[in-house]
Amino acid sequence: MSELTRKEEQILLAVHFLQNDAYLITIRDRITQMTATEYAVGTIYAPLNRLHINGYLDSHLKETRESNKPVRYYTVTKQGYYALAELKKLTEEMWEGFVTPVFETS
Repeated sequence: MSELTRKEEQILLAVHFLQNDAYLITIRDRITQMTATEYAVGTIYAPLNRLHINGYLDSHLKETRESNKPVRYYTVTKQGYYALAELKKLTEEMWEGFVTPVFETS
């Protein structure tokens, strides 16, 4: 497994939590909501596409009430869940035993 970027991690988690409502705009909105950072669509699209190409996400086109054209919806694949589990394990191991230093205030 190649190491995921922070943005790829956020996208995979957003898709997981959005379930059947995971498409570009809702994914971006979920990440914005969780990080309190406003992202342009292109900032999400590039890593989203990379995750799809690399097999971490599946997709299908579906008509929506809001749009006259099909929208691409995403789901996390088995490979995507495996990558998330590995990343979570690694992160927990790296943070194990960490204690925030206490600094005196002047």
